Amino acid sequence: MRIGVHRFLVVILLLLTFCLKMLGCTIVVVAGSATDDGRPLLFKNRDSSNAYMVEMRIEQNSGFKFIAQYVIGNIYSEGPWGGFNEKGFCIANTISYNYSGATYAELNSVVLGRALAKCETTDDFEKLIDGIEKPMDIRANYGVIDAHGHAAFYEVGPNGYTKYDANEVPDGILIRTNFSYAGDTDRKVGEDRLAAAHRFMDDAKLYEQVNARHILQELPRYLVKGDGTSLYDSAPATWDDEAKTDFEGFIPRYSTTNAMLIKGVKTDEDATLTLCWTMVGPPVATTAIPLFLTPGNILPEKSTATDGDAWLCRMGQDLKTVLFPYEEEDKSKFIDLSKLYNGEETGIMQRIVRIENEIISQSSGMIEDAYTEGTLSEDALKDYYAWLDNYLEEQYKANFGDIITSIVSPYQDKNHQDVRMWDISGRRIDHLSNYRGIVVTKHGKYLRK
Repeated sequence: MRIGVHRFLVVILLLLTFCLKMLGCTIVVVAGSATDDGRPLLFKNRDSSNAYMVEMRIEQNSGFKFIAQYVIGNIYSEGPWGGFNEKGFCIANTISYNYSGATYAELNSVVLGRALAKCETTDDFEKLIDGIEKPMDIRANYGVIDAHGHAAFYEVGPNGYTKYDANEVPDGILIRTNFSYAGDTDRKVGEDRLAAAHRFMDDAKLYEQVNARHILQELPRYLVKGDGTSLYDSAPATWDDEAKTDFEGFIPRYSTTNAMLIKGVKTDEDATLTLCWTMVGPPVATTAIPLFLTPGNILPEKSTATDGDAWLCRMGQDLKTVLFPYEEEDKSKFIDLSKLYNGEETGIMQRIVRIENEIISQSSGMIEDAYTEGTLSEDALKDYYAWLDNYLEEQYKANFGDIITSIVSPYQDKNHQDVRMWDISGRRIDHLSNYRGIVVTKHGKYLRK
C-alpha cells in the first residue's frame, strides 16, 4: 500500500510540473512617463494548455461597458482574461504559482470581470479586493492602468494584495510572469520569460523604443531567451530547409494562445480614446488589429466568434500546425524554424508582420485624428473595420492559401460535442470524403492521405 501511495504521489507531482510548464503568461505595465507619447501601456502574452480558441467581446450588462478577450470552451472559467472599459480602466492578469492556500484560483478571472464592470481607478480596484471575504481563492498578478495616470501591479493572494507602483520605479516599467515577489520564495515559474522580457525592455529603453508599436509587434514574437540565446542569427536559408529547433524558454511558445497591448490615455484625454491592439490567436501566426469602444459597439467580424469561433484565431491555429508539425511528445518543445523565420523572408511570422504593417499604416490617420480632435469618429472606425475584414481575408488567401487551404479547422464546444470544420474562406465543411486528401478523426485531428 505504501508503494502504491508513493507512486500515486509521484504521478501527481509530475502532472503538476507539466501543468506549471505549460500554463503561463507574461505581462508588462509601463507608466505614461516612460513612453514616447506619454500614454501608459499594458501588455499581455497569454499561454494556456487548453481552450485555444479566443475571441474579443463587448459586455455591457453588469456595470461599465467593456471590451475583453474571452476563451471559448475554457474548462476553468468563462470569465474574461484581459480588457478595458469605457472609463479607461484596463486590466490583465497572470496566474501566480507561489502563493499557498488558493488551490484552484477560481476567482482569478471573476475578479477581472468584476473590475472591468465596476472600477474606474486603481483605488476602486483596491476597494474591490478589500471587500472580498478572506481567505480568497485567488493567486494572481494583476496589471492595471487607468485614465488618471495610475499604472501598477497587484500581487494578490488568499489574504490580500501587495501593490507595486510603476510611477515609483526609476524607469516606469514593471514586468511579471507566473510568480509573485510577495509569494513563497520557491516555485518561481516563468523566470526564463521574465529574464527575456527584461532583456527586451532594456533594449527598448536603450534605443528609445518604449512605445506601443515596438512592444506590440516585437515582444510577443521575441526570439531571444533570457540568457541571450537567439534564433535570429540561426535562421534557415529557405522555407524548404526544415530545422527542428528547441523552442522552450522563449516568450512565444507552443502554448501561446493570444496577446494584447492596451494603450491608455493621458490624464487630460477622454477615456474613450483607450485603444487595444489584440492578436486573437498565437502572435507568431496572427496579425494584430485595433479595437475601440464606441456607442455602436462595433467590432471587426474577423475577431469575434461566429458559428463557433473567431476567423482570425482559427487561421492562426491552422498556421500553428505548420510551425509545430511534430509528434505529441516533441510538439511543445520544438518548432520548424524554417517555417517561422528564414533568409528568403517567407516564414509565417515574416508574412504576418508584413500584413500587420499595412493594418497599422491604414489605421494611423484615423487614430491620430482621434487624438487631435479629442474624440473618435465611429463612421471612420466602421469604414476601417470594413476594409480590415476584407483585407485580412484577401491577404491570408494570398499569403497562406497554398499552406492552409487543405488544413481543416476543428472546433468542439465545451461539452466536446458537435465538431465543426471550415476552410480558409470561412466556409463550413460538412462532407469531407474527398476534401483535398484530408481524413478527420472524431477528435478533430487530421492526417494527410
